[in-house]
Order: sequence, then C-alpha cells, then structure tokens
Amino acid sequence: MPRKRCEILCVGTELLLGDILNTNARFLAQEVSQLGLDLYYQTVVGDNERRMEEAVRLALSRSDFLLITGGLGPTSDDITKDVVARVFDRPMVMHEPSLKALKAFYETVRRPMPKNNERQALAPEGATVLENPQGTAPGYIVEDASGHAAILMPGPPRELQAMFRTRVAPYLRQFSKGMIFSRMVRVIGLGESRMAEMLEDLIVEGVNPTLAPYAREGEAFVRVTARGDSQEEALSLTEPVVEEILKRLGRHVYGVDVESLEAALAILLNEAGLRLAIGEAGTAGLAASRFMALPAAKGLAAPSISAVSLEEIKNLLDPEGSALPDTPEAACARMAQTLCRVLDVPAGLALTVNEKRQYAYAVCLKGRASSLGGAAPSQRDMAYARTQAVQNAFDMLRHRLLDMEEARV
Repeated sequence: MPRKRCEILCVGTELLLGDILNTNARFLAQEVSQLGLDLYYQTVVGDNERRMEEAVRLALSRSDFLLITGGLGPTSDDITKDVVARVFDRPMVMHEPSLKALKAFYETVRRPMPKNNERQALAPEGATVLENPQGTAPGYIVEDASGHAAILMPGPPRELQAMFRTRVAPYLRQFSKGMIFSRMVRVIGLGESRMAEMLEDLIVEGVNPTLAPYAREGEAFVRVTARGDSQEEALSLTEPVVEEILKRLGRHVYGVDVESLEAALAILLNEAGLRLAIGEAGTAGLAASRFMALPAAKGLAAPSISAVSLEEIKNLLDPEGSALPDTPEAACARMAQTLCRVLDVPAGLALTVNEKRQYAYAVCLKGRASSLGGAAPSQRDMAYARTQAVQNAFDMLRHRLLDMEEARV
C-alpha cells in the first residue's frame, strides 16, 4: 500500500490576515507526522466560498486526506460544511443526535438556543459525525468512492485538539505505515552553521534517523527523526544518534526534549534544591516572566524585581547600602549578591540592558558571583537584545549549576 498523503487547510479570514496566530497548523503537522503519514502542503484560505472551493478541490486532487479546521460555527460566514458538501456532491441533512446534543447544552447553561445554531446540526449526507466534547460544533469525515476524505474539525484549538486525539487520530492510524518519532536536541552557545559543521556527517549520511538543524534567536537545535513499526522501535533508533550528538556538542546541549532553556534550568535548580531570585533592568521583566511561567517554577522561584535601572532595585532592597559600581558587569555582580543576601535565597540572577543594546548579567550561587557583558548587533532591535541578554544569563546560571553538580560527584 503506498504511503498516504495528508494536507492541511485552515479556514478563516482572521488567520489569513494574521489577526490570530495559526497554532492549529503546527499541532496538526506534528500529529500527522507522528502517525507516519506524509504531509506536503498547508494552506490558509479566508471565508470566501469560491476561493475555499478552489482550495478544497486542489487539495483533494493531490492528497488522500484533507484536514480542514474552522468555519463550522453557526454564523453566515461559517461555510466550510457547505463547500465540502458541494465538492463531494452531497446534500446537507439534519443530524438529529447533534441537534439533540445542542439543545441539551443550552438547557444545561439555561439559555435559549438561537435559531441559527441549528445550522451546526446539519451534516453532509453520509458523513461520519465526530462529537465535540469541548464545544458545540461537531466535526465530520466525508469520504468518496476513490478513498479520498475531507476531515472537518472546529477552529478553536482546545476543541480541535480534543477531537483530533479522540476521533481523528484513530481513523488516520489505520492508514499509517509505521510511526514517526522525533527527538529535539537543544543547543546554546553555538550558531546553526557551526553546530551543523560539527554534525555534518550525521546530517549528510542520516537516513533513518534523519537529522535537521534549525536556529532561532539565542539558540539552535537539531531534530532527530526516525521511522519504525512502533514508537518504541523509532525511539530505539534515535538513541545512539542522540548520544553521539551529546558526545560531540558537550555542554552546548542544554537539554533533550525539553521545552526551553528555563525549563532545563528548573530541572537543575530542583536537583540542587535551590530557589532563584531575579533582578533585571531594561528587560521588561523578560527573565522572570519566562521562568515564573513554568509549572515547575513553583517552589523554585523566589521574589523577583524588574525596574528601569539596577540602582532602583538596589534602593528598594538595600536603601542604606553603598551605590552600585559604575561598570554594568560589576553592578550586576553586586546586585546578584544583594538579591541572595536580602531575600535569603541561595541563587540570584541579575541582568541589565541599556538603550544602546548593551547588556550585562551576573549569577550568584551561595555568595559567589560571576558576571559577563555583551552587546547585540547594531542592526537588531531592543527585543533581540533583551532575548540575547536573558539567554546568556540563563546559560551562565546553567553552567554554574553544572559545575556545582560535578563538584559533588
């Protein structure tokens, strides 16, 4: 049986114009690849019948399964079902179980059901109706005699994800030849080109698994992807390659299959039993917001302070103390120590960014401070400088924690 091809079509003028971030396409792409199905195209189309019909017909001419999100609501611009029904030459019929479920929902919330909500209970004739446990819009699988299918799912991500995992994934899995499994090796302190150079033979010669290098602000990463008859088999194929990457890149790898640098930091802080306080100036609170947004930060995050200048933070924490040193690196080192002393925590992180996009940062662990400084390229904006400063500060803390861990061994 030849490998089945999927295609994604996201419907909504708000997506087309960039008013809403299209997280659905990312979710579906990841899920489809893990099922072992091919994905060659993604399309976004506005709420326009003619253009939507063109997009649906084109997708079905080159793909076996068309995954459509959005346009299943009760309003006049929710036209996805009507367009798909026309493409498959199916009349729209009332699906009584859906209508019953809609009425029960409105009875539960004690609100009258608007008349136009009945449109959500209409289905293309012969379609498989997919229950929506998170909302009122059902989904649909519409198949033709040649084996092509359109799979219609709601646009809200919470509804889409629940429906895909419970109903759509089991349907697609029966057409899958094996599983695809990916590992993400996250790297800092190396640019993408240098990282790729160090892994060149693995990238060029890799067949199963394959390696793909990527980069984003402040870090790089390499995705290791294997195909197997099961997830366990695919995972076992990735293990020796991931180990070889770790061997070659050493401490530049801050984690495997972790979400972010701050998530890797949280693991190290938890293992060391340390709480972290952050004092930052000119960063718009970026370091603390990233760290405290982690579920794992509960119990690890001490009070943190953001201000326009480090001197303001110093005046708040230590009003009777001497002024901070003139150099940014020395000021950060003093501030990191002040955080630890005044807030009575073992770990402190201080950083500052000025209007020239110059930055400095310092780490204090158990009274001992280390500091460094740098500058963003002149053509980069302030947001880049802030990200660079936070990434570098987090990385310094990571290295210090690794040093402590190795000293204990």
